[in-house]
Amino acid sequence: MRELPICNSALEVEVVGPSTLDNHQLGVLISPWFMNLILLPGDDSWADDIAGTICTLPLPSAPCEFTVCQDEVLGTFLSAVLFHSVNDFPDQETAVAVARESLVQLLQQPSESMRQRQRNNISRRTLLSGLSTR
Repeated sequence: MRELPICNSALEVEVVGPSTLDNHQLGVLISPWFMNLILLPGDDSWADDIAGTICTLPLPSAPCEFTVCQDEVLGTFLSAVLFHSVNDFPDQETAVAVARESLVQLLQQPSESMRQRQRNNISRRTLLSGLSTR
């Protein structure tokens, strides 16, 4: 994969975090190809979920869509894309700093003004389907 244009050779595989969220472990997986939010279960919450299923979980900052993943070693876990491409990261240190700040922001309660904006926003699905609730 090192020769593919999606590969950033300045980056290595690294997990940033994890932080505890309820009884689960939330971290960021940095790779030369992507940066994903990873949620490892502290119990069998998603053990019966089908790989590829999308689920929305409430994070302190806002709801987040995760994809159910399965691995022989890790078992069932959840993943959400933070960056589809990591080509713009100049080095590992920058990627780690962005991953750390992403975790901080995701685990932080939004301010009142941000909550008001979130209430006023229409979801993409609602907008595209024409089912506005206003």
